[in-house]
Amino acid sequence: MVAKHKITEGEAENILSFRRGLFPLMNKKSRDFPQRIELIHLPFYIFDVFVNREGEKKKITLSVDGLLGNTVFFIRENINFKDKTSLFSCDFELSPSDAGRIILNEYKGLLLEHGLRTRRYPKAEEISPGIKIFYPFWVGYFKKRKGYDFKALDAVSGEIQGVKMRKVFMRAFRQIS
Repeated sequence: MVAKHKITEGEAENILSFRRGLFPLMNKKSRDFPQRIELIHLPFYIFDVFVNREGEKKKITLSVDGLLGNTVFFIRENINFKDKTSLFSCDFELSPSDAGRIILNEYKGLLLEHGLRTRRYPKAEEISPGIKIFYPFWVGYFKKRKGYDFKALDAVSGEIQGVKMRKVFMRAFRQIS
């Protein structure tokens, strides 16, 4: 399955070109336009984790990238899917069982941390089989002094991706090239 992007190429270019940092408007050049922009799809697994909180069962939908296993949380109902057509994407490197183990361990750690603060200890009881999806990101390439750099934008929510996802993109670029 392929998640549909909501952010257009023009909107992505506008978001990516805005300079961020401590003093973005100090320079006369407050915008830095990408040399090139492209839509890529990264592999992700979606899991439903069933949590028991004081006798009440709750379903939490979590996702993990299919390359390195960095955990990302999102709500599946906000995503629309389409059939896989021609995509600029990479393959899964993580098996579904490894991805499930990573997501369950990560979430159990978060539940323990939450329990220590609230003195309530919910337990993750079961996890659904992983669903494979390809999730869209806009990537803008910027000319820097002696080379190029990139910024990535979630093509569904419009959020610029941070340091944690940078490693995933680097792995994807190595696989694609």
